[in-house]
Amino acid sequence: AAIGLYFGQYRIDVRTDDTAAREALEVASTGSAALLSYSPDSLDEDFATARSFLTGDFLSYYTEFTDRVVAPAAREKSVATTASVVRAAVSDLQADAATVLVFTDQVITNSEQPDPTTTSSSVLVSLIRVDGRWLISAFDPV
Repeated sequence: AAIGLYFGQYRIDVRTDDTAAREALEVASTGSAALLSYSPDSLDEDFATARSFLTGDFLSYYTEFTDRVVAPAAREKSVATTASVVRAAVSDLQADAATVLVFTDQVITNSEQPDPTTTSSSVLVSLIRVDGRWLISAFDPV
């Protein structure tokens, strides 16, 4: 029992190694791009992909926000966005939680302004480990 406690409770460093940092960084980067990218022709698929990276209250918020605000506007004005992650870095890493700073570029088009507009942003992405998998629990612009 003592050995189990040692490795399960006191050897937290094993769960915060380079592999854990890379996994959190990958989910934050891929998830951020998915959250910020959608097209009026594939909204349901795009939102489903984004939701696969989310958990908890943020998943509920994202689902409601995209259903009530984003989807109607995207369909009505033919809004399409494509986001790419320019840089990302792990800010904090714990055994079951991480924070990643993500810098994105987002190209936006719509029926009212067909010429693409590019915006840059930075986001603090909070992640938690759920059943061994990193998932985004908060997405806060900075």
